[in-house]
Order: sequence, then structure tokens, then C-alpha cells
Amino acid sequence: MALYEEFEPQPNRLANAHSAYLRGAALQPVGWYEYGPEAFAEARRQQKPLFLDIGAAWCHWCHVIDRESYEDPDIATYLNELYIPVKVDRDERPDIDARYQVAVQLLTGQGGWPLTVFLDAEGQPFYGGTYFPPEDRDGRVGFKRLLPQLADTFRHHKDELEEAACALSTRTRLANLSMAEAAPIGPETLQRITQSLQSHFNAEQGGFEHAAPKFPHPAAIELALRQCAVTSETPWRAVVETTLTAMGHGGIYDQLGGGFHRYTTDKHWIVPHFEKLAYDNALLLTNYVHAYALTGNLYYREIADGTLNFLLRELTDHKRGGFYSSQDADSDLHDDGHYWTWTHQELLESLPAEEFVVLARHYGISRAGNMPGTQRNVLHIAEPLAQIAARLQLPLVEVEARLLGGKRKLLALRHRRITPRVDTTKYAGWNALLASALLEAGTLLGRADALQAALQGIDTLLRDAYEPDHGIYHIFHTAVGADLPGFLDDQLYSAQALLGAYSVIGNAKYLDTARQLLDLCLARYWDDDQGGFFDRASAGSSTGPEFLQQPRKAIDDQPTPAPNAVVVLLMDRLDLLTIDEQYRGFARRTLEAFARHAPEYGTLAATYGLALSYHLQPPLWVTIAGAGDDARTQALRQAALECWQPGLFLAVPPADHQAQYPLGPEGQPLAYVCAGETCAEPTGDVEELRRIMREHAEW
Repeated sequence: MALYEEFEPQPNRLANAHSAYLRGAALQPVGWYEYGPEAFAEARRQQKPLFLDIGAAWCHWCHVIDRESYEDPDIATYLNELYIPVKVDRDERPDIDARYQVAVQLLTGQGGWPLTVFLDAEGQPFYGGTYFPPEDRDGRVGFKRLLPQLADTFRHHKDELEEAACALSTRTRLANLSMAEAAPIGPETLQRITQSLQSHFNAEQGGFEHAAPKFPHPAAIELALRQCAVTSETPWRAVVETTLTAMGHGGIYDQLGGGFHRYTTDKHWIVPHFEKLAYDNALLLTNYVHAYALTGNLYYREIADGTLNFLLRELTDHKRGGFYSSQDADSDLHDDGHYWTWTHQELLESLPAEEFVVLARHYGISRAGNMPGTQRNVLHIAEPLAQIAARLQLPLVEVEARLLGGKRKLLALRHRRITPRVDTTKYAGWNALLASALLEAGTLLGRADALQAALQGIDTLLRDAYEPDHGIYHIFHTAVGADLPGFLDDQLYSAQALLGAYSVIGNAKYLDTARQLLDLCLARYWDDDQGGFFDRASAGSSTGPEFLQQPRKAIDDQPTPAPNAVVVLLMDRLDLLTIDEQYRGFARRTLEAFARHAPEYGTLAATYGLALSYHLQPPLWVTIAGAGDDARTQALRQAALECWQPGLFLAVPPADHQAQYPLGPEGQPLAYVCAGETCAEPTGDVEELRRIMREHAEW
């Protein structure tokens, strides 16, 4: 039934879209609209339903559905004749994605990308799912049957469908707000969350799923690290070490180039979907840096350095500052991880025999491969080097040298392949998460390059994405920046990065701007009736269909840290830095707003659990007063870093705070150590500082 003959494809309406993901669909035969008034007006005029596709530039299955379905002339004809087709970039419009994800989850029990939703002319969903094949396959209905069938139902049973759509919209509205129900907070709330973490922990493979797929849960690791520090219980150390070691050994970690892929399709962390996202790598970098600081395990430092090197090499704009959003999974629409994987023959032909035997054993290379349906191998740690050295009767140092030489050769060969595209869009919230992670890595690993990139990124964010009366814009360094207001997470992650920068270099402008952002959130995002913060400023005032205007308050990590938990961490820290008690009051009200239902989210409530833990038992806060170039100041700072604990805030006060943090006799630098409102006597002695910090747990 195709209406399309063989001719040069003509650009559709997405040709001039700001989003690189949308522009990638500009030559598809589907007459795509962007989500906006034009599409909904056309749906009303033609009395047609809307077909909504939500995806992302990095999404493998989005590429699959593009290739299989949206480039298929028959399916394109169905979409153009029977629907108003709309395409959305979920990274550009997370508010649209979040609301339709909830609706589809209520309908089907699962969500994800691509998200496929059928809407009425008011934007209300009446049917949806994730990936649909072109033909019926593997128990999934195909587009070629579904599209005409649903259009026919909409045409002949429109009233019933719209009634169902209204009912689903009501359920979605309730779901978006029902997690916020006030209750008192206390240790028992935290205990419910930590018990859930322990009950979900997979003691064999690590992580918190016992079957495929396996996703990292960085916030859960941070909470486990906190529990390690405050309880000294062995099970919490097992949660951290089993998980981080298994992921570092797995194919989810790029063994050649560093950095983490998004998730694995098996329970052993071996075969991933190969996209690399900025926020995943920021959060996992923080995990490994903190685990190294707490345990001293050099393997965690190795993974942290590899991840940091990937971020600085691939996702950093060294010229202008700031960070890119993702690296694609695939080289083209027909690829399935070819860039990242190897056949047995490729290694055999590319490496000297002595290097081949080491790499083949270490990385589990086989002729059959471990990628389903191929003979390709995802590199993962299958056999330790010490065991290989014993098997080959060689010194370990020789085996390590062979591994290093082989890795260099494979990396050089990989660079000759078509490299998966990097999406150079800069999202403010993700940039802030990366800046925070690089500040931690620079400080705790002694990486000056990380500190430089972090501070340059923060300054770029303030220059290109910040206006004092508006706050942080969602996208910057593109034409769309000034037109797309920031969301709650953009404001809060940016404030978090600013406080981190303040702690490192003591520039008061960072503290002042962070405070301005928190005050802006209180003025524009705060729910004065029920407590907590909406995901958009002035909830309910958004333009567009009524469904999109639904207010939303969330406490679950999806997968970035829940903003309503991050704001508690920030308010409590700002309370200490500014001695303004209103912030701690808002922090408590926010915790109470979600206390009844947050524990029900299990591992997804980890950031809430972390915020609650720090609120109930404040972490260590060390301020070191003294000239930055004074060797005594540097020695105090180094000693404090060597005694790192989860949540440690190590601050360098600005020069105009000398009255609050006076120096010792004859200008001696001093360290001020506090936990909450309990403080020790300031000390200029390195060993005394170490003793005070070790005894912090007893306060």
C-alpha cells in the first residue's frame, strides 16, 4: 500500500529542529511534527489521534524502531494517513517524557525507550507501550496490524476511547502526586529504606537485580557507603565491594577506553547496550572515587581514572567549557555494537602471539563470542592476571606489560573504525552532575585536569545558562537555550556543583549563586500546601495540552538523583554555611512530605534515604582557614582528605569570612571540624586533626 516510490528523500518538519535526535529523523518518510500547538490543532482539525514517539540520540532500540518501522514506506503511510505523528527528544523534554512514562507504566507495568503512546487531541493517552516491531513477532503486536486497528477503533468508538483516556489521565495525575504524603521522619523511616536495599542486593553478581537486565544504581551505592561509615557493618561493605568490583570486571565497563555503558542485557554485567550517558558516568565516577577514598582499594581508583579519562576525552568541550550529553551505542542504524566488540580472529590477526594469549584469557575471548547471534566478544575480566601469570609461568609484571601493549594496539585499531556519534548538546543539569563528579575526582584523586575541567564547566554554565531573575536554563550553547526554561533538577544540580566549587576554592560568588538558586526554587517550585517541590516552576502554568500541565512531585531516582532529595542535602548544607535556619526547616518539611511512601520505592528511594540519614546525623564539616599557598594549610587539607568519610564537606572560607574562622597565633592556619552544631576546638596540628576526624563517629 506504499505511496512512496524510489526518489530522493525530502526533509520533513524536523529538518530545522533544535534537537540533534529529531533532526536525525528529518529524512524519514513519516510526516513528523514536534510536540506543540501545531500538532494538536491539526489533530483536532482532521479528527485524528496522535501517534507519539519519545526517544533519544543514544538509545539503541530507538535506532532499531527508526530503521525497521519509521523508514518502512507502508508504516509511514499508515502514520501519515491515519495519525498525526509526533516525535519528542526525551533529553530535551524530560517533563513530557516523565508524564507519559507514568501513563504507560500504569497501562502496561513497564516503561522505557522508545516510548510509543497513542493520544487524543487533548494529549491524553489511551494506549501505549515501548518498542513495537513492524510485524507481529515474539509475542509483540506489530505496527502493521496495530496502527490500522487502533485508528479504526478511534474512528468508530471514539467516545469509549476518550472516556478511557480521561480515566487514565486521572490515574496519572494521582500517581504523579500520590508519592507525596506527609508523615513524621525518624530513624525507622531510614531503616525501612536500608532494609529494602539489603533485601534487593544480589550477593552473587552484585547490584540490585537478580535477573537481566542489570542497571547500575549509583545512589544506592552512595547510601551503602554511608552505611559502611556509620555502622561498620560487614554486609554494607559487601554491597559496595561486590557491586563495584563486578561492574568494573564486566562488559558494562569499557575495558579499553574507560567509562560505563548504560546497562547490560544479562545478569553478569557482561553484554551491554553500548550507549554511554553523561549522567551515568558522572554518578558512577563518584561511586568509585568515594569507594577508593573509604577503602583505599587501588582497583577502584583504576576504574575511576579510566572513567575520568573517558569523560575528559570524549564528553568535554575543552574549547568553550562544559560537557556533552552522550555517546551513541551504534555507528549507524544497522549496527549492534560493532565498534565496541571483537571476534576471536580479529584479535588473533592484530596481536603478537604472546599478547594474544594474555588478552584472550584475561578478556574471555572465544571463537563463539558472547554477543547473542554473533561471533563477537564483549571484553570483560574473565581470568585474573595473577592466575594467567601462574598458568604461563611468567612474572606478573611481564603479563601486565603484555596486557598493556595489547590494549594499546586494540584501542588504536578501534579508533580506525567509524566512531559512534557524540551528542554535543549541553544539558544544564547533566553538566552540573559532571562538574560535581569531576570536583570530587580532582580533589580525592589529585587530578588537576579534572579540577580544571570542572571549574571551567561551572563558569561556562553560569555564563551561558544562568540569568539571576530566571535561574538555570535547561539547554545552553544552542539557539534553543533561552527559550527552554530549566527544570527543578537543573536548578538543584547546578546549586550542588556551585557549593562543591565553593568548597574547593572558597570563591564566595559560588556560594552566593547557589543560595540564589535555592531561594528561586523556594519561590517558584515549592508546594506551600503539601510541601516538596514540583518538577517545573509554577506548576500548572505550562502551555500545551491539559495532560502536560499535570503537576508532578517525585522522590524516586529516575535514574538521576531525585531532586526532592537533593534539595534536602543542599538546604541542610546551606543552613550550616549561612546560619539561616529557614533552610533546615524547609529540608525537614520536604522529608516529611514524602516520608509515608518513599520507602516503598526500595532502591529508587536511595537518595531520599541518604538525605534523611544526613539530616538525622549530619556528616563531617571541615573548614580550613589559611592562605592557600601556605604549606601548613595544604598539609591540613591533605590530612582531612585522607580521613574522608561519606558526606564530608571540606570548605575553604573566603577572605571576608576571617571573623568567623580566625587564624591562630601569628597567622597559623587552623582546621575547624564540626558535625551539625557540634564542633571541636580548632587545631593547626595535622595529627590532632586526624584524631578528631577519626572520633567523629562517636559524637
